Amino acid sequence: MADAMLKIEDLDGGIRCIGLDRAAKRNAIGVELTLALEGILARTVQDRDLRVVVFHGIGGHFSAGMDMKDFFDSSTRSPELLRRARAATERWRTRLLCQLPQIKIAAVQGYCLGTALPILASSDIVLAGRDTRFGLPEINFGFVPGGQILKSAGTAMSRRGLAFAALTGRPFDVEQGRSWGLVTEVVDGDPLDHALTLARRLAGQPIAPASDARTFLRD
Repeated sequence: MADAMLKIEDLDGGIRCIGLDRAAKRNAIGVELTLALEGILARTVQDRDLRVVVFHGIGGHFSAGMDMKDFFDSSTRSPELLRRARAATERWRTRLLCQLPQIKIAAVQGYCLGTALPILASSDIVLAGRDTRFGLPEINFGFVPGGQILKSAGTAMSRRGLAFAALTGRPFDVEQGRSWGLVTEVVDGDPLDHALTLARRLAGQPIAPASDARTFLRD
């Protein structure tokens, strides 16, 4: 299975790894990556043989957020393609991530900014390396973070932590991210290794997909 700017690996036991693979741009989410994310998430929603999905980044970073130039530079993109990509952004952030029935784990390191935060917010477990730096830098460019970014991040972060990050635009480290509720556990070494170990354990448990576990937690 291949997608532009994604590394997709299906492992034994019903585990799918979705790697953002645009290392030259620190995995900034541009037009092609957005369309690829929409496609793989739509297929993953329908795949009832999968039990765990692991999100990660290739090349030492999770994602530097949205590639603004790629999305808004009409000199290199047709208006129709840009419209498709913007619509796809809303679909994968607002609907497809939430519809995934599998247990979701995010393995995070390096930069994790802006539009990448909904992936973390939708995940059941977030394992972050000690070098991880989070942020909502949009205010530094003259506008507030998009509504869906704030809405998604607000489901995982404390209200005051989210307000501070959004209003100041200052990056925050992994310990701050954990104290604000964004990170489940801080890990040494490669967080993907830890995520895969955990994924194999969770895939072998009788409670899966994650929708069953979430019902139990709500009850």
